[in-house]
Amino acid sequence: MNEENRLIYRTIRETVSAIDVGRTLGLQIDRNGRCSCPFHNGKDRNMRVYPGNRGFYCFVCHQSGDCIALAKGLLSNDCTYHEAARWIDSTFSLNLFETQQPSVRMRGRNLMAKKRTEVAHEAG
Repeated sequence: MNEENRLIYRTIRETVSAIDVGRTLGLQIDRNGRCSCPFHNGKDRNMRVYPGNRGFYCFVCHQSGDCIALAKGLLSNDCTYHEAARWIDSTFSLNLFETQQPSVRMRGRNLMAKKRTEVAHEAG
């Protein structure tokens, strides 16, 4: 994995939450972050999807990871981590893979600031 991809993955993890990814891919996540685990086809709400960049964890099958790992697991069995990151990049209109500039981290910070502003406006 090259340094640019590491920065892109980091920016994605800092910008897009596992809750956003899960809901986009059809998980029925309640207000407490609980849902049925799609990895072991659980019927009870035994998976927790955490806010922010904290990822997810299933208390039964112990599957865990970040937003990219969640997308990887939900998209298909043969999806790679890189393909899942590209899917998030495209779906959430981040366009991180299309930039040739080394300042991917700064772009992510700008996106996070924009997201915080939007959340503050919605709450206020």
